[in-house]
Amino acid sequence: NLLGVLMAKPASSRFGKKAVFMGAMAIGSIFSVLFYWVDPNDIALIFGLNVVMGVASGIVLPLIWSMYADIADYSEWKTGRRATGLVFSSSSMSQKLGWTLGGAITGWLLAAYGFEANAEQTVESLKGIRLMITIYPAIGAFLSVMFLLAYKLNDSFMDQITRELNQKRAS
Repeated sequence: NLLGVLMAKPASSRFGKKAVFMGAMAIGSIFSVLFYWVDPNDIALIFGLNVVMGVASGIVLPLIWSMYADIADYSEWKTGRRATGLVFSSSSMSQKLGWTLGGAITGWLLAAYGFEANAEQTVESLKGIRLMITIYPAIGAFLSVMFLLAYKLNDSFMDQITRELNQKRAS
């Protein structure tokens, strides 16, 4: 993750936040799907895939906060009112809701696949665990790429918004 965080600024400066975010999530999705078919005894490949997925997810971490700031600027540009607190508190609330639902869904899925704590797992529960750490996260990452296709705040548009806001604030 740390390597991805360090790569986020230079990559987004070169290719744009939206493109880098989408690329990182696409890479994470692809490698997560590949992870499904890895032999559990192939430790080197498991670590290698986890490093790639960690770098990809690390890239997203600072970008999302920067994109929230872009949303606050867009909101001010569109409405004439600054709503930074509302944007960031909404993102914080959505993260907390996501963590809560994520924990609940994890428990529900484990129960649905027949997971038993402190017991040897069945073939079905092992398959469920495998799906939960590979395919299901890949679906989530892929969906984020799809949602970002509709995100119109690319770098050139944000440059225009920043210029207009600076002019408006100066006058």
